[in-house]
Amino acid sequence: MSGKVEQKKNFQLDLAKYLSEKDFIYGPEPELYTPVAGFYSYGLVGKAMKNNLEGAIRQVFVQNGFFEMEFPLITPEIIWEASGHLKGFNDPIIICSKCKSSFRADKLIEEQTGVAADHFDNGKLIDTIKEKEINCPSCKGRFNLDIQRQSLMMKTIIGKDTVAYNRPETATTTYLPFKHYVNFFRGKLPFTVFQIGKAFRNEISPRQHLLRQREFTQAESQMFLSKEMKITFPPFESAKKTELPLWTEEMQKSDKKWAMISLEDAMKKKYLKNQAYAWNLWLSFEIMTNAGIPKEKIRFRQHHSDERAFYSDDTWDLEVELNSFGWVEMVGISDRTNYDLSQHAKFSKQELTVRTEDGKVFVPDVIEIAFGVDRPFYALLDLAFSRRDIDAKRTVLSLPNKIAPIQVGVFPLIKKDGLPEKAKEVLAAIKEFRTYYDESGSIGKRYSRLDAIGVPYCITIDHDTLKDNAVTVRERDSLKQDRIKIAELAETLRKRFA
Repeated sequence: MSGKVEQKKNFQLDLAKYLSEKDFIYGPEPELYTPVAGFYSYGLVGKAMKNNLEGAIRQVFVQNGFFEMEFPLITPEIIWEASGHLKGFNDPIIICSKCKSSFRADKLIEEQTGVAADHFDNGKLIDTIKEKEINCPSCKGRFNLDIQRQSLMMKTIIGKDTVAYNRPETATTTYLPFKHYVNFFRGKLPFTVFQIGKAFRNEISPRQHLLRQREFTQAESQMFLSKEMKITFPPFESAKKTELPLWTEEMQKSDKKWAMISLEDAMKKKYLKNQAYAWNLWLSFEIMTNAGIPKEKIRFRQHHSDERAFYSDDTWDLEVELNSFGWVEMVGISDRTNYDLSQHAKFSKQELTVRTEDGKVFVPDVIEIAFGVDRPFYALLDLAFSRRDIDAKRTVLSLPNKIAPIQVGVFPLIKKDGLPEKAKEVLAAIKEFRTYYDESGSIGKRYSRLDAIGVPYCITIDHDTLKDNAVTVRERDSLKQDRIKIAELAETLRKRFA
């Protein structure tokens, strides 16, 4: 194992242990019995952070004219037959000849070599495993050089005998109320819809913590529009000067690094095919950066021609560079043409069309943004996790203010002399914020406890507070301390969290 790979592995283990100890993530679950890989709980701190992250995602969608819907998790078999999931939604599996453990072949190659293998066919997967001499991570045994296909669908029964499936994604279910969208938007394209909710995949060997789970939360948007509207898309005008780190298929094949390119230039150079698709790249970038992912950690990778689904006109992934796993896919942006609606129209035997004012009837195209909430959640923690230079034993989570699970800590300096009572006045003055009150231990230890879970600000009430009605506000990352009047405290915090 190379030094860099070993360093990443140690970071993964250190972070996973830390997130469990600090009540962000529990599992695999059920811990009380025999844990099953791929199932995790969001702990008492983690769930609060996840709520904030979903709020930040929802905020960008809503600000850009999208409407949220929610569909049942369990749906009849015919839906997944129509979508193609029953036949095509599977992973390449390879089995150890010694211990019989099963692994997802493409992800095994990525973990062991750093080479993206999502688009490898079965032959190339086998050749790479032989060439790189990849052995079983569990027992170091050799693999049977045969790729099998494992369905990712989780089957269930409704009532007595109706075959159904837990949805493997939110996207397909978002298409199904299409006729209601026609009514809601009064037939005027684009229809802009998103959904945040649970999805399920029967992963054969989920081994990357929150990045590969069997139950997870997705956030996906669908933009229904005409082919003409894709070419000339008015919102593109306000985004066209934005520079994004684009890594085209040609750049990848030529071993060139991605380049910062404005969307306007990307259109001129024909890296991107239409304005609406370019705008959706911009929107996905806005979602991730609004959630707190640093811009310098993001790139867009174009899918290779042999990697895209046959119906996709173009697909790019927004990837984020993590300390633990390197470059990881966070978001997929796909121009799915009119494939999905056409399939559901065929299998449901219903017309899924729109009619323009001039009488033209057609099935709209769809541009989709698809991602899991769990991955950016993990990414934020991965990138925020550090030790203080002045004290390696003190861990700091430098989380974005809007994502932090708790916003403000409130500490009376000591538990007597009227300071706890004054602290309660402070709590009342800032009740709009999520606070954590603590009066036990030294002030330094209390600061350290909240630094460790990412709390941006701590307020200390001391004896001077009783005289001047001012408190000390200490900032987590800079350690800067300001003296602020209690009467001005709420407004000061509002500005800092804006």
